[in-house]
Amino acid sequence: MPTLINLRILISDDHAVTRAGLRNLLSDRPGRTVCAEAATGREAVTLAAQHRPDIIVMDIVMPELGGLEATRRIRRLLPKTEVVVLSLHYSDQLVRGVIEAGVRA
Repeated sequence: MPTLINLRILISDDHAVTRAGLRNLLSDRPGRTVCAEAATGREAVTLAAQHRPDIIVMDIVMPELGGLEATRRIRRLLPKTEVVVLSLHYSDQLVRGVIEAGVRA
């Protein structure tokens, strides 16, 4: 029987309902653990440094520190941590910023 990889996930969104929904969705699969949840961009950077997740699900619009800047800081600190961005916003400039910040999806 193959060994499951345990992916540690940090969820970063300023809406508690969204975090709870993502936690339920992501934790429901074997091999996935939500190790932390952040409500602000600054908190996301701090918790990422503390918990060293494999993946971060990051909202773009966050209080205190935007999701893109939080992602830049996290990727400098933890280059092996992958980031997935959630956003209702779309523009070519935003897509360029997301790619430049090192986001994977």
